[in-house]
Amino acid sequence: MRKEIFFGLLILSISLVIVFVNLEVIIINRFDYQPEEITIAKGTTVYWINVDLEGHNITSDAGQNIEKNLMVQIDLSEDVDTLGIISYKFNEKGEFHYYCTLHPYMKGTISVN
Repeated sequence: MRKEIFFGLLILSISLVIVFVNLEVIIINRFDYQPEEITIAKGTTVYWINVDLEGHNITSDAGQNIEKNLMVQIDLSEDVDTLGIISYKFNEKGEFHYYCTLHPYMKGTISVN
């Protein structure tokens, strides 16, 4: 119960910060990226926060740069332990797909306008 309250307060605190800063937060919980799909503006920083009891990672596939019609690879292949945080600033427009190599069914998509 206390753990659930802690995580609830953590997510609420992060949500308040999001209102004032150009960033998005993706929560890793129960072997899932939440939300799985987001659309952001170019220049937005995305934070992944792992509240799962297992370690995970964020590994990108090649993304499609819509403006230049080019494939773009982003480097997100870092492990995120429990309560760990990783971030990436998206400076290229396109659609980026990512997954966890430890749990390949965990997938997400970020569309950058």
